[in-house]
Amino acid sequence: MPTFAYKARDERGLLVQGNIEAATQRDAMTQLDAMGYIPVSAKETGSKSGTSVDDFMLRFQRVKFDDLIFFTRQLRTVVRSGIPIVAGLRALAEQTTNQRLQKAIGVVAQDIDKGFSFSDALARHKGIFSEIYVSMVRSGETSGNLEEVLERLSALLEFQMKTKETIKSAMRYPIFVVSTLVGAFIILVNVVVPKFAPLFRSAKIALPLPTQILLVINDIFQKYLGLSFIILAALIVAFFVYKRTQTGKYTIDVAKLRIPLVGDIILKTSMSRFAFTLENLVSSGVPIMRTLDIVSRTVGNEFIAKKVLEISENIEKGKGISRPMKDAKIFPPLVIHLIATGEETGSLEDMLREISMHYDREVTYTVNRLSAYIEPILTVGLAGMVLFLALAIFMPWWNIMGAMRGGG
Repeated sequence: MPTFAYKARDERGLLVQGNIEAATQRDAMTQLDAMGYIPVSAKETGSKSGTSVDDFMLRFQRVKFDDLIFFTRQLRTVVRSGIPIVAGLRALAEQTTNQRLQKAIGVVAQDIDKGFSFSDALARHKGIFSEIYVSMVRSGETSGNLEEVLERLSALLEFQMKTKETIKSAMRYPIFVVSTLVGAFIILVNVVVPKFAPLFRSAKIALPLPTQILLVINDIFQKYLGLSFIILAALIVAFFVYKRTQTGKYTIDVAKLRIPLVGDIILKTSMSRFAFTLENLVSSGVPIMRTLDIVSRTVGNEFIAKKVLEISENIEKGKGISRPMKDAKIFPPLVIHLIATGEETGSLEDMLREISMHYDREVTYTVNRLSAYIEPILTVGLAGMVLFLALAIFMPWWNIMGAMRGGG
C-alpha cells in the first residue's frame, strides 16, 4: 500500500506532519479527517519498489545507545509538558537524525492513531526497542507514571552503554597489540624467512632448535597456505555456528566465567546488570515474575541467565528471592545478604541500587587491574617473539661462521 506524506491541522490549529498508508490520496485525506485532523495536503512519497529498497537498506542502519537515550529523554519532556503523545512523537521524528529510528517513531505514531497502545506500537519494532524498553513503558502506561518510568529507562540505557564501553575500552589495547604481533609474525615468515631458508638447509651444520621450528612453520605456510586458510575459515565458521545454538551459547558462557580475571569481570558485570535492571523494573511496577524473565535476557551470560530463571521458578513456589539465589550458588554472598536484608526491611529497591553501584565500581576497578596485568604480559610476549626470531635467524649464521673458521 502506498505511503503518503501529509500535512494537517489539529483541533488547536497547529500544523502536524507525518506519513500515512492509504490506497489513494482521497483515502489518505479521509483517514486524516477520521483522526480529527483538518487535511492540508497528502503526497505519495514514492513507488513501492523504491520504498521497499529504502526500507531494506534502513534495516542495516544501527540505532546507537546515544540515539535511543536522546529520544527517551526528549519523550519524557513531551510527556511532562502534557503534549499529546502522537503530536510529540511526530515532532521528535523530525528532530531525529538516525533515519531508521526516525521511520520507526513515525510508524509508532501512526499505529497509536490506529488504536494501538504506546507499548504495543513500540513492541512492533523489536530491532530498535528491546523487551525491557517495551515492558517498562507498558508498566508506566498501566500505573499512569510514564514520566518517571522514562527517566528510569534513560538511566538504564546510559548504564548499559557505559558498561559496554568500559569492557570495549579494556579490550581495545590488547586486541590491537595481539593483532599487530600476529600480522608481523606472518609477514616475517612469508617475506624474511624464505630468503634465508635455502641457505640454512644447504649448510652442512646442525641447525638450532629455534631455526628448525621456524623452517617447519615456513614450510607449512609455503606448501599448505591455501589449505591452512580453508581449515582456519572452516573452524571459525563452525565456531560461530555452534555459538548460535543454545547448547553452544551455554557452553561458551560457562567457559568464559572460568577464564582468570576475565571471568571475574564478566561475573561482576552480570551482577551489576542484574541488580540495576531488577531495581528499575521493580520500581516501575513490572510484576516480579515478568521482571526476572526479562532480567535473565539482559545479564549477558547464558549460565547466569539460567540461574535467574531457576530463581523465578522457586519464587512461584513461595520461597522468596534470597533463598533461591543462595541455592543457585552463583551469586556472591554480598548480593544474597543485601537482597535478604531488603526483603526483611521492605527496602529491596534500595538494596538493589546499592548492589548495582558496588559492582559498577568493582567492574571499573577489575578492568583497570586487568589492563595493568595485560600490559606486562604483552610486553613479555613481544620480547619473546623478537628473541625467538632473532635466535632462529642469527644462530645458524654463528654456527656457519664457526664452521668456516674451524675448516680454515
